[in-house]
Amino acid sequence: MRILLFATLLLLVPPAQAQDLLKPGDTITGKLRLVKTVHPSGTRINAYQIVPDNPRKFAKADDFCGDDPPRTFHLVVMEDKAKAAQLKKLLGRKITVVLDDFFCSETAWHIGDAVSFTWHFAPD
Repeated sequence: MRILLFATLLLLVPPAQAQDLLKPGDTITGKLRLVKTVHPSGTRINAYQIVPDNPRKFAKADDFCGDDPPRTFHLVVMEDKAKAAQLKKLLGRKITVVLDDFFCSETAWHIGDAVSFTWHFAPD
């Protein structure tokens, strides 16, 4: 009887799945903030960051990642003034974005644990 009960309980425990890992095309949701800092070269940097509600490790290994999942994502807007204007209006709010590509921060220009140059707002 105990074996049957134990087997039943094992069936009820959800297995760890690949969906728990972050891969290109996945969405992240979290609070948007603006981080103002200065690069070691003296250049001022204004970086938009999203702080995910549910941090996840990357599905693909990245040499610059530590053991913990990234807790902040730098959403790079570069010369895209329209995207920057949208983000500015959403500061302090919860947003959802689709990460087309991302990697762990590699330089002092990357503000946060991870960075995405190719991302877009998730459809409503």
